[in-house]
Amino acid sequence: METADLLALLDGQQFRRLRVIENLLREKKTVSTLYWGQRYRLLYLMGLAKKLPRGALDAPARALEQQGLVVAGETADQIKLTPAGLTAQRNVNYYRSQTAKDWGQVNLMAIRERILLAVQVVSQYAHSTKRYYPLATALETRQAVRRWFYQVKGPNLSEQMFTSLQNSLIQLPEPVAEVVTRLFSGYQQPGQTAAQLAQDRQCTSWEILLMQLDGVMQIAQDAQKQSQPLTKLLQPMWQSPVSRSAQQTLAAVGQGRSLEQIVAVRGIKASTVREHLLEAAILLPIKDFPYDEILTPTIRQTFATALTGPIDDWQYTALPEAVQARYAFFYFRLYAIWTDKRGEQDA
Repeated sequence: METADLLALLDGQQFRRLRVIENLLREKKTVSTLYWGQRYRLLYLMGLAKKLPRGALDAPARALEQQGLVVAGETADQIKLTPAGLTAQRNVNYYRSQTAKDWGQVNLMAIRERILLAVQVVSQYAHSTKRYYPLATALETRQAVRRWFYQVKGPNLSEQMFTSLQNSLIQLPEPVAEVVTRLFSGYQQPGQTAAQLAQDRQCTSWEILLMQLDGVMQIAQDAQKQSQPLTKLLQPMWQSPVSRSAQQTLAAVGQGRSLEQIVAVRGIKASTVREHLLEAAILLPIKDFPYDEILTPTIRQTFATALTGPIDDWQYTALPEAVQARYAFFYFRLYAIWTDKRGEQDA
């Protein structure tokens, strides 16, 4: 990730922690990372760079600071844009994803691999080529594409694939469709790398990835809406953003069980139950979480009276001792999530 990529992820009012952004990219799903990812509106970054080295954002951050574009907060890990940085961010023609809000609903990077390999396989099949070097992908991807290919292959497969991909890509800006297409490999076409395209387009490789993921998401959405060649290959990749264990805890709440009952029935710690519920509250739309069952009107009123100012400035330890004694940190954090979600809904 280059300085331009980090610049696009920062804010002029809110200090943002580099470790939170880094953990999102590396898919470290702690409640703290998820909560601040929600506050930063950067949850779409989840798992997009799982092999990112720890501390990889430090050098770009230092470069931005040397240019006078960011300033550090209480620690060097917290930075926000200076007025000059905000101007630079606004003036740079940096790509903004159109489909990022939906990325959490799918295993996006796995879908990307499946589509790239499927396009290559169908292209070679259309030209009756049996010997070629397949793209380097995970074993699971190769197995899934192999099973899919033998299910759908036929004399009209290449034409059907071309039509479905074309129908998806024409819904995106022309430069995005071009990037997605040029990244495809096929018969006598090795496909360009992100670095090559970035050089051609005078942008960063990360921007190329964002464009490609927009294309991938559009293809996946269209394959879900109607039956087409890629439907069976991509359908298993749709998923709840919430972990399976957290879904079970959430289901137990829906059955009317108290937190104490869930602990007893599921045989897990109370802290784990609370982590599950906070995860679900962060990742699900406000309408899909049982706030009324957990965050009662009395609890909401208590926190509404005690908490003022911006959400990011709220501190549990600053609450009156009587409130802390009555309500654990879990309720404080859940109230913050609920308040944040309501603000999003009203925006």
